Amino acid sequence: MKRVKMLALAVLLACTPFAAFAGSVVLTNNDGTFVSSGVTTGTLTLSGSSLIGIQGLTPYVPNASATPPASLGSLTLTTGNMTSGSILANATFAAGGNITFTYSNGVVFTGSFTSASWTSAGAGSNTWVFSGTVMNGTLTVPGYYPVTIGTAVTVDLTTVGTAPTASGSGYSFSDSQGTTNFTAPSVLNPVPEPGTLTLLGGGLIGVAMLARRRRFKNDEDSSE
Repeated sequence: MKRVKMLALAVLLACTPFAAFAGSVVLTNNDGTFVSSGVTTGTLTLSGSSLIGIQGLTPYVPNASATPPASLGSLTLTTGNMTSGSILANATFAAGGNITFTYSNGVVFTGSFTSASWTSAGAGSNTWVFSGTVMNGTLTVPGYYPVTIGTAVTVDLTTVGTAPTASGSGYSFSDSQGTTNFTAPSVLNPVPEPGTLTLLGGGLIGVAMLARRRRFKNDEDSSE
């Protein structure tokens, strides 16, 4: 019976290959527009931003970069509600909202902010820096089960040094470029293809038949 169990384990391992990550993942974005829904209250939204670089997902996804205006995908985000400050100076936002990167080959990273801030680079600079932290985001790679990123994901984006424009009850700012970083997960587990499932099923059936045959033989031997 011990040999049968070992054989079953070997079949399972043969049908569930995996590979390991190393290092960190860096997603780079460019352009886009920040829009606040208010000056001292409301949320901050980024739309129209392009994903122009993806690094650190090998061997599952090759490293890639694009020179603007080319794009590898998109980035969108919305913060939680502003809790202090002003969108024209420095502001902080409550937990909530969401951020989503979508790569053209189907890779998606999405999560919700645990904290976010909006900081002026200085009077007269017309430049602001967006910083956010995401915990327990979800990374989805085609062909593999989604994984939770348990380490802190850091988002750092900078606006173009141009004056903001009025937009509804808030203001609009032009995004320049930024990066999103997180530690790569240790492994991704592949989603079995139909052929693999058939192989696995056939292997397990074979193991079961072998176990049954051994049991019958042992019963016959004991009855003699």
